[in-house]
Amino acid sequence: MPQPLPSLAEPRPPESAPGDRDILDVEPMLRNFGGLGPTVTMLYALFLENADELSRRLKDRLAAGDLDGARLAAHSAAGAARTAGAGRVASLFASVEEAALHGDMAVARRDTAALDRALADVKILIARI
Repeated sequence: MPQPLPSLAEPRPPESAPGDRDILDVEPMLRNFGGLGPTVTMLYALFLENADELSRRLKDRLAAGDLDGARLAAHSAAGAARTAGAGRVASLFASVEEAALHGDMAVARRDTAALDRALADVKILIARI
């Protein structure tokens, strides 16, 4: 059955390169909100604000040697990233959480260092919406 043409007033999802979906999967937002309108834009802005804050908190906790605080920050951020469809960011935060749980400061620091690039990639894709 042919799909109806999108309305001109309806925002279209951004064109994605093959690996973009690993960075930001917008399909759940499309399904849940019927499109990429103002509500989704606001939710993504809130996600980025919170992810940046949790990333800073995570780095601060690791710098202080506080693995439990790092684990809690990583746990919160991983859930938010999963909800937003930011798969790579969610995986990194989840890895940091797991490393902190097992006392592996080296892995926690390694994956925390990779977060800046992963978050930058998400920001680029969100800016295209």
